[in-house]
Amino acid sequence: PYKLCFGPKSFLVISDPMQFKHILRDANACYDKGVLAEILKPIMGKGLIPADPETWKVRRRQIAPAFHKAWLNHMVGLFGYCNRPLLQKLKAASESSSRKVEMEERFCSVALDIIGKSIFNYDFGSVTSESPVIKAVYNTLVEAEHRSMTPAPYWDLPLANELVPRLRKFNADIGLLNSVLDELIQKAKETRTVEDIEELEQRNYDQVKDPSLLRFMVDMKGADMDNKQLRDDLMTMLIAGHETTAAVLTWALYELVRNPECMKKAQEEVDRVLGGSDRAPTLKDVQEMEYIR
Repeated sequence: PYKLCFGPKSFLVISDPMQFKHILRDANACYDKGVLAEILKPIMGKGLIPADPETWKVRRRQIAPAFHKAWLNHMVGLFGYCNRPLLQKLKAASESSSRKVEMEERFCSVALDIIGKSIFNYDFGSVTSESPVIKAVYNTLVEAEHRSMTPAPYWDLPLANELVPRLRKFNADIGLLNSVLDELIQKAKETRTVEDIEELEQRNYDQVKDPSLLRFMVDMKGADMDNKQLRDDLMTMLIAGHETTAAVLTWALYELVRNPECMKKAQEEVDRVLGGSDRAPTLKDVQEMEYIR
């Protein structure tokens, strides 16, 4: 571990799995989220990442049932569907003269598309285009990073949000994202069909019009979540979910390229499980890919 200091702020950076286990599980009551919660509160409110422990426990219990086997099986198929435009772009890049691709950017785009469809039933189409919503997501991430490295929270000063161009832009981006999420939440609530968890888990997700996580949470009996809490949870998944996934995928790919024997082993496992075909994997296929997992 090592310590980073930015003015009055300091960060302890760890990379050892045992340290992760100690801080996040064994002794998590001894640590708070500190500056992270302060930075993310204007963006995610009381979403799962910045939430205090009591709120986190309640929210986690309400969200966890949505990740059941039938839904996960459908989502793995959705992942394959969302990856098709990316594969087409990579194939075209491999046949071009430069043959250079910024993979982290591509992974960010496809992860954002997957989150859009699986969490909100919203098509960002970020692999093939760039909408104002996508720009707002990335701008919000940049602002969060900027705040984490700024010694003094000037954004809390009186009139700063009206006078500082950077803050006006940030507030406009947050306003756009909030309006999109509020509209999706309202639409889901207007078409609500209340069911028990057992009934929801028996849904045929290949047939329903909206198989999203939002739909499950709105329809779940006894989970009468207010719009603000839903918005906070969805914003957390949107902002935090895609960038972290892209970072892990980029690092994994980098390590595979650096270690050809590992790349060969991973390729052989995919060929064995999928039978040499180019079909999208199922949840069962993913579970059988023990080396890659």
